[in-house]
Amino acid sequence: MPRDHADRHNTRSVIDLRDIGIRDVPLVGVHRLSSAEPGLHPHVHRGLMEICYLKRGERVYCVGGRDYRFTGNEVFVTFPDEEHGSGDNPHGKGILYWMQVRLPRRSSSFVGLTRGEAGPLVKSLRALPRRIFRGDHRLEAYFDEIRRLYFDAEAPLRRLAIESRVVSWLIAIVECASGETTVDLSSDIRRAIEEARRDPGRTLSVPDLARAAKLSTSRFKAKFKEQTGMSPAEYMLREKVRIARERISTGRESITEIAYDLGFSSSQYFATVFKRFTRMRPTDVRAARVVK
Repeated sequence: MPRDHADRHNTRSVIDLRDIGIRDVPLVGVHRLSSAEPGLHPHVHRGLMEICYLKRGERVYCVGGRDYRFTGNEVFVTFPDEEHGSGDNPHGKGILYWMQVRLPRRSSSFVGLTRGEAGPLVKSLRALPRRIFRGDHRLEAYFDEIRRLYFDAEAPLRRLAIESRVVSWLIAIVECASGETTVDLSSDIRRAIEEARRDPGRTLSVPDLARAAKLSTSRFKAKFKEQTGMSPAEYMLREKVRIARERISTGRESITEIAYDLGFSSSQYFATVFKRFTRMRPTDVRAARVVK
């Protein structure tokens, strides 16, 4: 049965494909977060591989004591029986698709494939060359089809159609993992970012950054999001929050001074934005420094 949870800002939906007889993929889910929320405590999925596709935003997951940061249009993988969580990091705003997969221990059928068909796919999934890699638009499209078919009990050949999309999703994962690990920023997008970083306190509009990149506003927004996984406006806010957190942790300036210096219209608005991205108030960061 689907499990849905929503609050004023965030929605999480989980469906169990075992309900329709697909036991190799017990759970799939979507998290849509418009503000930060508590991260994951360390946990283990016995015998399950978990594959996350972050459509938009930024996340940090911890495996084996190491933090892994990934951003929009990137995939993050944990392999069977690996303990993982969020460490000290909150779940950042964004859209995350995730799927749990039970890979057969020996040659056998898998998600509707015969033993002979399943072998190469299972072998490739077990041997993914990296934990984080770039995704592509197919991952969202296939995932949305899986969810649409799950909730359409009258869909012709429903289980077969879902199995087909799951297999297509997993093949796309293998293909993405064998491609480029990162997308280098193009020179025009780098120019815009350098312009934004040159003086974080300035009030720059998206058209201002587009001019720095020598692109039309619409082309700039699309290209920026394609390469960074977030909109220009969100990127600039994240940068301001990152700089503010560092200054609050290490400097002696008042929080109000930092807020105004970074171009926020009021300390109240600054605190709201800061908490949206970090799940902490600026005063919490300052208090933690004092305790240390």
